[in-house]
Amino acid sequence: MGGIQPSWEGGWCANALSSLFYHRWLEVQVANLTSPQRWVQYLRLLQESIWPGGVLPKFPRPVRTQEQKLAAEKQALQSLMGVLPDLVVEILGVNKCQVSWGLVLESLQQPLINRHLIYCLGDIILEFLDLSASVEKSAATTSASDTPGNSKRMGVSS
Repeated sequence: MGGIQPSWEGGWCANALSSLFYHRWLEVQVANLTSPQRWVQYLRLLQESIWPGGVLPKFPRPVRTQEQKLAAEKQALQSLMGVLPDLVVEILGVNKCQVSWGLVLESLQQPLINRHLIYCLGDIILEFLDLSASVEKSAATTSASDTPGNSKRMGVSS
């Protein structure tokens, strides 16, 4: 019998399976990182970092030294490396993973990118909370209860 026989010893089958696995893993991670519980956690962390203990600080924080910044970057890189499953680190290699996360951290040092990111996240949060529907529902409820001849207002039961 002629033709191309699938090879399970690497080749296209292994690539397809690893690509499928990685794609699924990425979907699950993104869904986890953007779940409502995580948004609540992110907002609480943001609130606590801006208003520690719910009170605005009287004085700004002291400027961090270069050593403190490097230590924070190293800690962030270690935390991000811990997010990746061992299989992904084995496939890509520790060095590639660290370089990739390093690029992510480096891009977050750009004020313009940070500002855009904050605006986008705020937009997503507002869309998620769907405040416009709450306002419309509240306005509709208020206007319905204020209409003349409203049986509830007149004390007439139906």
